Amino acid sequence: MLALFLAEGRELLNRVDAELLLLERAPDARNALDAVFRAVHSLKGMSATVGLTAATAALHAGESLLSNARDVGTLTMPQLTALLELNDVMRRTLDAAEQGVAAPPTLLVLTRTLETLVPQSRVTRTTRDRASAARAVRRATAVDGAQWRVDVHIDATAAIPQARATLVIRRLSALAPVIRIAPESDVQAEDDWDRTLSVWLGAGSDAAAIERAVRSAGDVVDVHVARDVEPAATPASDAVAARTVRIPAQRLDDLLDLVGELVLARDRLVCTALPSADVATRQALDETSKLVTQLRDAILTSRMLPLAQVFDRFPRHVRDTAHALGKEIELVLEGRELEVDRSLLDELGEPLLHLLRNAIDHGLESPDERRNAGKVPCGRLVVRATRDGSMVAVTVADDGRGVNRHRVAASATAQGVVGADAMAQDDAGLLQLLARPGLSTADTVTDLSGRGVGVDAVLSRVQALGGRLDLATADGAGTAITIRLPLSVAMLRALLVRVADETYAIPLAMVHATHRSDVSHRQEPASRHMVEIAGERLPLVSLRSHLGIPSSDDVSGHLVVLDGATGRMALLVDACTSQEEIVVKPLQKVRGAAAMFSGGTILPDGTPSLILDINTLP
Repeated sequence: MLALFLAEGRELLNRVDAELLLLERAPDARNALDAVFRAVHSLKGMSATVGLTAATAALHAGESLLSNARDVGTLTMPQLTALLELNDVMRRTLDAAEQGVAAPPTLLVLTRTLETLVPQSRVTRTTRDRASAARAVRRATAVDGAQWRVDVHIDATAAIPQARATLVIRRLSALAPVIRIAPESDVQAEDDWDRTLSVWLGAGSDAAAIERAVRSAGDVVDVHVARDVEPAATPASDAVAARTVRIPAQRLDDLLDLVGELVLARDRLVCTALPSADVATRQALDETSKLVTQLRDAILTSRMLPLAQVFDRFPRHVRDTAHALGKEIELVLEGRELEVDRSLLDELGEPLLHLLRNAIDHGLESPDERRNAGKVPCGRLVVRATRDGSMVAVTVADDGRGVNRHRVAASATAQGVVGADAMAQDDAGLLQLLARPGLSTADTVTDLSGRGVGVDAVLSRVQALGGRLDLATADGAGTAITIRLPLSVAMLRALLVRVADETYAIPLAMVHATHRSDVSHRQEPASRHMVEIAGERLPLVSLRSHLGIPSSDDVSGHLVVLDGATGRMALLVDACTSQEEIVVKPLQKVRGAAAMFSGGTILPDGTPSLILDINTLP
């Protein structure tokens, strides 16, 4: 029950955040106010069910405040601020519950604050009217689509009767679809609610099981189960609605591991058996291969989640940061419905928050600065997600002042970078300078910036995921930074290269081009040796030297042009063999192990191959 509470609770808190921000922009948005009330009401019942008494009291105070606001028609700014704070404290409370520690002590203070914000004289419809409406519903002889009607009387001495009613409804919903509930949740929240509850259920259970489920909720004085309509009147197929099943993420990870092993076994089988197979065996292998591919795609699809799960965190963060800096910002989210692998979704949030902080703090001007520059006072910040072939591209763009190339070049020169002025004139070179550890153009260190770890942290994380970062900026017009990542980090396209008798994999997203090499391995090129390719001088690194493998006199070699963390470079290898879709296997972190590999895979011929981490190249 706690696991269910944590999952549903966090979804409800995200919904409350979004609706409260909408109310801040449009105070008369009645639908948003009703949605916040329903979410807080549900959270209160769930908190009581799992025994979070302090959270239940705070949510009850918030619910009372919202009930008054529904009657008045709007929230005041102090009330909205207090509700946002309640949402923040509830997030910390859920984290504490997950870790098995005490709830935040601020809950008690916040409860009192919320209670003081509820006017003593409330303009509301009377409880008598609400109870009358509830009784009218309970007197109804039938509800369309219902097979059972369940009347429950909850003990008047129950500590939190509304929470008990919520638990009763949950137990019943596990047996059959819940068609209707009376009275409504806002009536159950009233102190003089008569503790009676009527629930209409669709087909799917029997009277004895329904009664057992209700009594198992506890604090139930009486329960009466009766047929609402004849079963034939509502076919079971019509009564059963589509459902979403919650399963632990670890099970999906285990499935992906298994299907990855199955793909590798399929590839080895095809590689060894296909050349000598007869026609019937070839057909069987082809059919098996298709089924394995379909199974792999189905499991990968089941792991896909919409980017909305990350994007929906941003409005609140942007709002709070903008208020703290005295700026006006309009946030636009595009492509929320685009789906990516769950493991990638977990990794994407922090880099995007770094970019948003940079845009708010460095990129967007204050309202006065924007007016002086001939712009509207409110800055525009866009987070846009699009499909880019087999990758997803997420862009954070602002219409602010743009990156000050001179200041970046000056900071880089102070760090000893040679040719920083020339590099800063090109967007790719400018990104390399911005991503240097410790480089910052901020005058002072604040909670948001000034330590020179923003773009550096983003680039390192993105490249570790097999992606790349692009920058486009114009003075006075704004800046756009784009993260390009594979849709899944469990399987990716890779370039296979050979050095001596070993084959290594390089994520294809980092490969710019390949060329035959005129460089001799006998020269033992090390870091910072230069080579000219297509009119561009690039640092040259020998993979043999990097891996500590002796040089060879009889290998001509290939050059792989890579987009690395410090810019474009050329990697000298013995040969480029092929491009493959590989199943990524993580490497355990062992003390003293070489840090030049990010993972491993099994090739179709059954041999293992290590995946190079090009961020470790000198």
